[in-house]
Amino acid sequence: MVNNAGLDPVIIERAAEQLRQERETFNQAKKHDQWWFVLRLVMGGTSVVLLISVLAISAYILFNTIDFPTTVVNSAGVALFVDVLGMLIGVWKIVLNPSFTSKLQPTTQSSIPNPQIE
Repeated sequence: MVNNAGLDPVIIERAAEQLRQERETFNQAKKHDQWWFVLRLVMGGTSVVLLISVLAISAYILFNTIDFPTTVVNSAGVALFVDVLGMLIGVWKIVLNPSFTSKLQPTTQSSIPNPQIE
């Protein structure tokens, strides 16, 4: 026979509310993780488009040096170098860094008393 003395309605209701709150917390963390993934994807795509445009403009200026003043040519070279370096550092720190992403974990804590069998 199972002794239900330790499982009164207050404890059961409290455990159900705790489980509901833990489920809400997990779902919120899951949604938050999904939005971070979308944000990283959009930022990655935007950085690729910006890199290609800076690369194209800088390459045009660097290959046609006689059409532009020396300061513009030097600025194009510096812009190309800084943009490529910045993209590499950004990809390394944000995309390839495993500690940047959060890992979903269960939030349930078992505090419900086990029924005693007599």
